Formats: sequence, C-alpha cells, structure tokens
Amino acid sequence: MEPFTTIVLAGGASSRMGRPKALLPFGAETLIERVVRRLAAGSTEIVVVRGPHVRLPPLPDRVRVVEDEIPLQGPVAGILYGLAAARTDLGFVCGCDHPFLEPAIGRILAERARDRDGAVVVSAGVPQPLLAVYRKRVAAIATTMLASGERRAGRLVELARLVEVSEEDVLAVDPSGLSLFDIDTLEAYREALARLDPRASR
Repeated sequence: MEPFTTIVLAGGASSRMGRPKALLPFGAETLIERVVRRLAAGSTEIVVVRGPHVRLPPLPDRVRVVEDEIPLQGPVAGILYGLAAARTDLGFVCGCDHPFLEPAIGRILAERARDRDGAVVVSAGVPQPLLAVYRKRVAAIATTMLASGERRAGRLVELARLVEVSEEDVLAVDPSGLSLFDIDTLEAYREALARLDPRASR
C-alpha cells in the first residue's frame, strides 16, 4: 500500500455549535484529540489544519499543525493547505468531527487510489469530500477553484479523477457504519456522546 498522510481539518467556524467543533469535549478528551489518537497508527504522519481562531490542546509530538493562510475559506482551502504540508503524495482528508472513524478507511482509500487523483467514499449516493484521499496534484485544482471564488468541496470531487469507494466497502471494515458519522449539529453531538462508551479503550 502506498504511504499516506492523514490530514485532519479543524478550521471551521462551527457557528451552529457556538465554539470550534475540534474543541468539543468527548469523554476525557476533545474531539480533535480523539480523532488524532485513533488515526495516528494508520498513517505515515498526521497534519492538522486549523484556523487562526482555533487554539488547539497539546497534541502528540508527531502531529504537525498548519494554519489556514486565509481563514474561513472552507474545506477546499483546508485540503489545499494540508496537501501542501504533507510529506507523502497521498493525503487522507477527514474532518475533526468524525469521532468513530476507523483507521482502516484511510487504508482502503489509499489502496484504491492507484494511478488516479485519489479515492472518495460515497455514502447514500453522495461523495464525501472529507472522507477521501487526494494526491498532491489535486492542490492545483483547489487553487484554481479558490481563485475563481468556488469553495464547494463537492466541486473538487467532480473535477478530480477519483475512484469511488462504496458504503458497502466501508461496512466491510467497519460493520457499525459509525465511520460515516459526523457531528454537524448539536443533536448529532448529543447522539455521539450517547454512543460513546467511557469504559472503552478505543
């Protein structure tokens, strides 16, 4: 399998939450700490892209934190900065709001990418730009998009040559399907907390 960098995006405004999602308490840690800890073993390195307004808690030494050059441009900018910082050609991009994401998802995507621009999970028929791997050359597409004022991550998926990875493929390595669970609302945050077993070591 080709080596890859895990790129965790933590730069959003999170206006619906009232505070950055990365800093939401989740058991004995914050969301960003949990996601980084869970994904650390599955990749060559971890890069966290944060907005200048986000003051992250201390993270392991192997984690490199980069800052959005122009904040609040959305995930396309985060992907761009993360790919620029990565030391590998492939970058596995996810949000800091995927508390149950299994490291195996990054490995599947990296395996499927092969000679394409990357690979993306498709859930309920919809590509998930923040459950995808991208090659460094995708940064050129992101740069052109941002220069034209286009910030939709879905458009990046349309323009890049990505292999689609089905929901069934995800369920094969994560039967719970919780790798697809992200926290976009307060209701989803409460649901995630209810699913969290504080006795679990994961």
